[in-house]
Order: sequence, then C-alpha cells, then structure tokens
Amino acid sequence: RYTHVSRELDQDILVLIPPDDPVKLVCLTLRNNGDRPRRLSATYYAEWVLGTVRENAPLQVVCERDPETGAVLARNAWAGSFAGQVAFLGTGPSARGVTADRTEFLGRNGSVSAPAALDRVGLSGRVGPAHDPAAAVMTDIVLAPGEATERVFVRGQAESLDQVRRLIAAYTAAGRAGEVLAEVQQRWDHLLDAVRVRTPDPGMDLMLNRWLLYQVLACRVWARSAF
Repeated sequence: RYTHVSRELDQDILVLIPPDDPVKLVCLTLRNNGDRPRRLSATYYAEWVLGTVRENAPLQVVCERDPETGAVLARNAWAGSFAGQVAFLGTGPSARGVTADRTEFLGRNGSVSAPAALDRVGLSGRVGPAHDPAAAVMTDIVLAPGEATERVFVRGQAESLDQVRRLIAAYTAAGRAGEVLAEVQQRWDHLLDAVRVRTPDPGMDLMLNRWLLYQVLACRVWARSAF
C-alpha cells in the first residue's frame, strides 16, 4: 500500500494478487479535501514481454482492444505452450482511452518518469501489429469537494476472451478489492502462523516468525528465484 497527500488530494494505491485467479490488482482511491470540484485522470502503463526477452516482443506480440470491456489484449503466437493465452489490462467500463503503442505513450527517447502521452489530452486507441507493444489504459475521475472514489486496474492472463471479461467484471466491482485484501491476509495468516519460534533473542524471533517463512515460500518455492 502506497499513500500520499498533495494538492488537497488523499491518494492511496493498494497492490495485491488474489489467491485463486491469475491477475494483479492496482486499486487507486482518491479523496478531494479541497473546496472545489476536481477533474482528474488515472493511467496504468505496462510493457508486454509474453516471453523471456523484451527485445523480441515487437516481432511477436500483437495487441487489440476488447470492445466490451475496453481492455487492451495481447497475444504471442510464438510463446509455446502459452500461445493460446490472452494477456490483458483493463479497468472496466470507466476506461476512456487506451494505446498499445509504447512509442506513442513514452514519446521518442522518452521514459516512464515523463511520458509524452500525459502532456496530451487522451490516448489514440492505437492497437494492432507492427508496434512496440505496451498497454496504457486511462480513466477519467470527477470529484466533488469531500468526495472519494475508487478505480481498480486489472492486469493478468487468461485462457479465453470470455474469462478476461469475467475477471475484469469481477474485480472492478465496487468493494471487491477490500474483500480480496481480507482473503489474502487470511491466507497468509494461515500459512505463516503454522510455526512459531521463541528464542532468547527478540531479533531472531522477528526474523524466524512469518518473515523467513514468507521469504522461503514466495521466493524459493513459488518464484524459483533468489537462491
């Protein structure tokens, strides 16, 4: 969870992964603490790999837009056993503009710290082959004084377009992100509280209880990394 307060806006970003679905959620909550209405936009940006080497993506990854959800979809026919999978980024019916062109979003010689697209109004909707593949999804936000709102961005990979639509609809529903957070916390409590160690050294207890169990399971067993 990342929190920030600036320009009379309370900003809260919650990042989490549901226990049982192949998606990542980024939940943005904004509150207008000022005395005037605010018109804002929020944009999620990601670069597709769908393989092992980012440099191969422009030759292999093809993007399109789902007309029903507004999500950016990406496929890689050269991805072996993953060739039939559909990667996606969406935010439900609140999506206003998208692009699947990395150069359009970042600009020539641009970077994520100052993307060129955010100096313009909206995104072009450009998708299809022959682009450097990425996904940017923009949504509009209007806040009255004292009002708060939530936007949930969903990124993942599914076996079919129907599953993509189901996942986006399910996880962008109002209040669903809070329910997922409770489920995730409950799952980790069940795993990490199974073993409790008590030693004469409080620092050792802090390391062994929950933290090292989490690290071994998440890094070594699941991610197969950080040996």
